[in-house]
Amino acid sequence: MKKKTQKKRKKNKLRTFFLGMIILYLMIKFLPMMWSMTKETSIAEYGTIQIIDQLSCYIIRDERLIKSSVEGDIKYFAQEGEKVEKGYRIAEIYKDTVDYTTRRKLEVVNQRIDNIKSDENNLFQSDVTKINEDVEEIIQSIQESKQKNDLLKIEQLKKELDLKLEKMKIISGDKSFAGKNLETLKAEQEQLEEKINASVLRMKSPISGIISYSIDGYEDVLTPQNMTTLESNKLKDIKSEVTDLQTEKVIQNQPLFKVVNSHIWYMITYVEENQLENYKEGKMVTFKFPSGEVKGKIFRVIESKKKNMIVFQIDQYNEKFFNTRKIDLEVIAVNYEGLKLYKDSLIQKDGKKGVYVLDINRYARFKPVKVLGYDEDYIIVQNNIFYEKEGEEIKAVATIKLYDEIVRNASKIKEGQMIY
Repeated sequence: MKKKTQKKRKKNKLRTFFLGMIILYLMIKFLPMMWSMTKETSIAEYGTIQIIDQLSCYIIRDERLIKSSVEGDIKYFAQEGEKVEKGYRIAEIYKDTVDYTTRRKLEVVNQRIDNIKSDENNLFQSDVTKINEDVEEIIQSIQESKQKNDLLKIEQLKKELDLKLEKMKIISGDKSFAGKNLETLKAEQEQLEEKINASVLRMKSPISGIISYSIDGYEDVLTPQNMTTLESNKLKDIKSEVTDLQTEKVIQNQPLFKVVNSHIWYMITYVEENQLENYKEGKMVTFKFPSGEVKGKIFRVIESKKKNMIVFQIDQYNEKFFNTRKIDLEVIAVNYEGLKLYKDSLIQKDGKKGVYVLDINRYARFKPVKVLGYDEDYIIVQNNIFYEKEGEEIKAVATIKLYDEIVRNASKIKEGQMIY
């Protein structure tokens, strides 16, 4: 009995030993696999990284302020915001009052010239016919009065006949414009036009651009020529109060309108030191205006201990640029586009930046990447292929592709490790 008990204990120990060895083997075999199952992965997809700054911008325009050289009544021929060519008539100033008779005479002369040229002198034919009929009736009445020896009636009829004949002369042309030849009419037309034109000053646009009747007094202060010398504290003191120039009468040296170059305009702003790295000369940025996005180029960067000035150059039209001086805008300073990955996927191996991509068997394989940009959480990388210089040669490097599965927390992974 005692021997059977010892033999049974020995078997149990042996069984426990072998079971422990099996468990240990399985742990050694599958622990890395189990550990790898806790690792996250992500799918490489297209995305963007944007860095947006809220900036106070001052608009600088190439603009011409036109003033009146005379006093008088004014009439406008261009609308606010209208784009005009050089030489376009914007307004007319009437220096002296030209009497109504002179203008009416010119209208009649012009009409008679047109009538002669188009052989339309029969316009008064109906009046002529009626007068001829009246004259015949008066002559008949005179003859009848002679037979009756009614001298008083004859005298009265002769006066009526004289009036009718005088009217006939006026209509037929002996005493009117119609009776003058075309050359005489043209000479009179020229004299009347000179008289009227001498009293009118035509204001034309000196350049092509946008017409505006709104000014704020800074047209000669904030210019492309002096914008790089402006200091931030002086700009902050600007109080842009817009004045509407449109009126009925003007005096000498009074501003009439301005013409704004619509092809190129500028904005200036100031950024902090930690923002400066996102603003490099020649780089394109995007402004979010209320009416839509506008792209501009960083024209100048002027660094200073106090404030760093950024000058933007814009060649895109915006509906409010010609009459706005200061505006707060969101500016997209950085806009990277490409495959978007988590930042913790990026590692460095043998001096090269890259990520681990899972192959068909879910083994981690190192792939070099070209980082286009990054923020606190993500990176944007080139997809498919990129180029790098190796010695004197430019070498094509195969990199990750769209929808590749990328390992996260890559610093804790070894190449060739299986990830579940």
